[in-house]
Amino acid sequence: MYPPTVSTIKEIKRASQHLSPKERWELYRWLGDLEDVQRFRLEELRQEIAVGLEQAGRGEVAPLDVQAIKAEVHRRLATERTH
Repeated sequence: MYPPTVSTIKEIKRASQHLSPKERWELYRWLGDLEDVQRFRLEELRQEIAVGLEQAGRGEVAPLDVQAIKAEVHRRLATERTH
């Protein structure tokens, strides 16, 4: 497992708030480059695609609303900045 000195995710998140944006970007890129993280993300994407295909197969589709998508992205970014 992990050595007892490893911080919890909550502690790491809290500590990362004290990093500069450039340092947080470097941390993000480093984590994204880890093979196990890439495998995990790929599996997540496969599951999300499977759900979408199942929904499409049942006719659960809607027209693409680019403005609504942009609004949601902006809302999420604003939420992330406050947390």
